[in-house]
Amino acid sequence: MNEHSLNEKQIDDLPAARVETRSGMSIVWLIPLVALLVGAWLAYKTWSETGPIITISFKTAEGLEADKTKIKYKNVEIGKIRSIELSDDLSHVIVTAELVRDARHYLTESTRFWVVRARIAAGEVSGLSTLLSGAYIGIDPGKEGDDVRDFVGLEVPPALVDRAPGSHFFLRANNLNSLDVGSPVYYRMIKVGQVISYRFAQDGQSVEIDVFIYSPHDKQINSNTRFWNASGLEMSLDANGVHVSTESLVTVMMGGIAFDTPRKSNKAEEPVTKDHEFILFKDHQATLRESHTLKFEYVLHFSGSVRGLSLGAPVEFKGIPIGEVIDINMEFNAESNDIMIPVTIEVVPNSMIFKGVSNQMEFIRDNHKTVMNDLIKRGMRAQLKTGNYMTGQLFVDLDFIPDAPTASINWRETPPVFPTTPTPFEEISTTIASLVKKLKTLPLEKIGSQFQDSVITLTSTMQETERLVQTLNTSVTPAITATLDQTRKTLATVEQTIQSDSSTQRDLRDVFDELSKAARSIRIMTDYLERHPEALIHGKRENQ
Repeated sequence: MNEHSLNEKQIDDLPAARVETRSGMSIVWLIPLVALLVGAWLAYKTWSETGPIITISFKTAEGLEADKTKIKYKNVEIGKIRSIELSDDLSHVIVTAELVRDARHYLTESTRFWVVRARIAAGEVSGLSTLLSGAYIGIDPGKEGDDVRDFVGLEVPPALVDRAPGSHFFLRANNLNSLDVGSPVYYRMIKVGQVISYRFAQDGQSVEIDVFIYSPHDKQINSNTRFWNASGLEMSLDANGVHVSTESLVTVMMGGIAFDTPRKSNKAEEPVTKDHEFILFKDHQATLRESHTLKFEYVLHFSGSVRGLSLGAPVEFKGIPIGEVIDINMEFNAESNDIMIPVTIEVVPNSMIFKGVSNQMEFIRDNHKTVMNDLIKRGMRAQLKTGNYMTGQLFVDLDFIPDAPTASINWRETPPVFPTTPTPFEEISTTIASLVKKLKTLPLEKIGSQFQDSVITLTSTMQETERLVQTLNTSVTPAITATLDQTRKTLATVEQTIQSDSSTQRDLRDVFDELSKAARSIRIMTDYLERHPEALIHGKRENQ
């Protein structure tokens, strides 16, 4: 038996394998399945925890770094910058950032982003912590509008965040002055709001300012509210003296706005609509002038000096301001060669309350001419008076002048011409000048000569009478004789006194000369006081 046959026999003796077919999956497949499930869960977890990816464009990337600069809300990190790239036109930078998952609910059209750096604006210092930690991006979440992922960052932090309760109001001004974003808004010297933004109006001739008033102070604003610029230090010099006012030290340095709502007004207090626009007046005095809707203008003609009278000077009636001077001119009459100074005043009649009248404005409008004509008939006149002897400022005073000459308002002119009366200094000067003129024209020598002739005639008559008495001495008593003697002596004394070369006549002339000189001195003094009323307090200066 060869070796090959032996091997085959051994193979045949080996037991045969039995193959059985099993049903179901092998346990080996559980390993990749578990791995697949774990991977899917990890992928889902990673996807579910991944926040939204947004892009923000800024003009510059100053202070920003990829994978380092954070996005914070109320100093809580809610995202981080992933990359910073230049735009295709190189005009700005595009910042790609990733936020936390919950932030997706606040990424709307009203959401705002800005770079937080150390800043000093509107009297406030912010972002000092960034000096050590570096700049970060701030966010003001918004829920209004559609969901967006691309934003344009603000170059200046918004003045108002967190959607504080209150109301927005729009103001229009000729210029911005020293106002800025964040400038305070005051009500009765208490800060109740701030400036949110400003821009040019569509006409390019004015500035529109958006202010925000915190609740509940926004309820103080209605259609009668007046806003004015409280920036800097408001100083004025008028007939009432020097006035200095400001809202606070912040407004002196950074500017500010103030407002008030007049309670005494003939205009109904209507709530303002969303698109209502207020006028921003230049100062508080301007609001007082503009708050009166009914005004009347008059022209006053003065022939004397108006030195010390300025635009804005008050017009008063018995010490109560009822208007102001709005124009001063000078006119020359070619026919009479007279020079007049027309002063235009503006009178606010609703400064006076008319009792027994239901509608004040309607009564004034319908009966204005009748009331004014009656006042003029009773002697009301306009007169310049000194309001402040320190500064020499004048004001227009309306008052009743006793025994005033008959006058009336010239309603044919526009504005109507209101009758005036001279100033007290002018009245004194006119009276003294008239007295001096009459004294100069008095014929003293002629009067003395006539008086002397009359005395001579009287003496002759008395002599004839004496002769007649002597012929009738039998019927004349000694008393009559003594009386005639006394009369003779008296007439002799009078004759000696009234002679042209007598001392009494010379003394009388000296008296009249001195009186004339005194009158001229008084006139010079009144002219000087009219031009320099402050000399009553300080005295006459050496150079004057």
